[in-house]
Order: sequence, then C-alpha cells, then structure tokens
Amino acid sequence: MSSPRIALVTGANRGIGRAICAALIQQCTGPLILYTASRAGASVDLNGLSIPPAVQVRPAQLSLTDQASITALSTMIGSEHQGCDILINNAGLYYFQENITTAQRQETLDVNYRGTLNVCQAFLPIMRKGGRIVNVSSQSGQLKYFHPRLRAQFLKPDLTLDELDALVSEYTRLANQKAATASGWPPLTYFASKAAVNAATRILARENPHLLINCCCPGWVGTTLGAQAGPPPKSVEAGAKIPVRLAIGNIGRVSGRYWANDSVASAADGKVQEW
Repeated sequence: MSSPRIALVTGANRGIGRAICAALIQQCTGPLILYTASRAGASVDLNGLSIPPAVQVRPAQLSLTDQASITALSTMIGSEHQGCDILINNAGLYYFQENITTAQRQETLDVNYRGTLNVCQAFLPIMRKGGRIVNVSSQSGQLKYFHPRLRAQFLKPDLTLDELDALVSEYTRLANQKAATASGWPPLTYFASKAAVNAATRILARENPHLLINCCCPGWVGTTLGAQAGPPPKSVEAGAKIPVRLAIGNIGRVSGRYWANDSVASAADGKVQEW
C-alpha cells in the first residue's frame, strides 16, 4: 500500500472550506490523511458523506493570528508524517464596509495576508517535492482596483516579502490617516489584503520551484462572507472547484499564478488569469 498523501485545509469548519474537504475526500485517489483545521479544532460536519476506507479525516486546531498554533500544527504533521503534500489556505475574513476601525483593519490584514503567509512559511520546510500550496484569494485582489503606481509595485518581478510587507505597512499607515484612497488604494481593506496574498503567492512560488504554489478566486459563493455583498450566484460546492483542481488536478507545472473564471458566477474549474 502506498504512503498516504497528507493534506491540510484551513477554515475547514464551514463554507468553501468544508466543501473543499468533501471534494478532496471524494476525488482523491489513493490513501489520504486530511487535517481539517479551524480555530476551535472541532470535527467537521461532513453531512453524512461516505468516507472511503483509505481516507482519514483528523480535526486540527489552528488560528491564523496565533503563531504558536501554526508552529505546533506544522511541527506535529512534520513529526508524525515526515512531510506534507497539500496545503489549502482557505481561512479568511471580510468586513464589507469602507469605514472600519483600526482594529478591524489590523485583523483583516493579520488574518488574510499575514496569517496565510505565516502558515505557508511554517509548512514550506515540510512540503514534499511536487507538493502543492493553494491560497484562496478573491477577485477583489485584482490590481485594476489600484493606482498604476501601486500595480507596478505589486507586480515587480523581483519583489521580496520584505518589500511586500513594507507596501502593506504603507497602506495601513495611510488608511489609518484616512488617506489611502487618495493615494490610489481601493476603499476596502479586504481588497488590499487579497492583493497582498496574490503577490506573496508569486514570491513563494519563485523561491520554491520544487513546489506548485498558486492562488485563486473561488467565485461569488453562498457563504456568510459572500452574502455580505448580496445574493451569491454560486454554491459552496461550485466554489470548491478551483481550489481542489489546484490541489489535486492536472495543472502541468504552472506555479505562482492567479486562477479564476471569467465570471464570479461561473461554475467552471478556472484558468490562469492576470490579476
């Protein structure tokens, strides 16, 4: 019997995260050990899904704003399995309003951008050759919402993580002074956080050519988060399609790219897009 693939999905307890877990269980060929991470660390309700004998589902506690929990989980998985094959960073939050507090802005960036990046950095040392990292982003992170000066900075070919963090810090300073939109940033912090995820994905892919590291927009999906912007046109199952394809599907050697459908309502399984 072949060694099981080891996978971790963050934000697995509801919405797209839970749908991703269900799809992995149904579609993965061969043995799989799937860690379903959430802040509470409780078992995921998979709605009576029939789990094949070769699949083990294990709940895990993880908070994107708690570095100790991130380190503990990567250490445990590395020690128990000597590696990880699939990491899907799905967890995130969205304040669908322009006038948020300084604390809410900090939380948005700490969860969506820094938390996702911290999980990547904790797991990179244990990712096996050919392993895949999928960062769930959003069409909101597209650079069409940013001033051309900022677009050029985000797309700088040799951009480093330190430079990216300085860019995000510049945004935070300006936003706290209510001067960000006048400086070319979009009005919602969520947009900045997801653009930073896309840029970090490119950097990590460049620095880790032995892995496939991509980000994607799952579309406008019927979750608590998605419903803030109106009635979503897609189910969570449709929203899981692109992340699951990037995790286990045939994508060649494509890495460091942003995947999406042409429409946030489309239920297709994505293609490489400029962001």
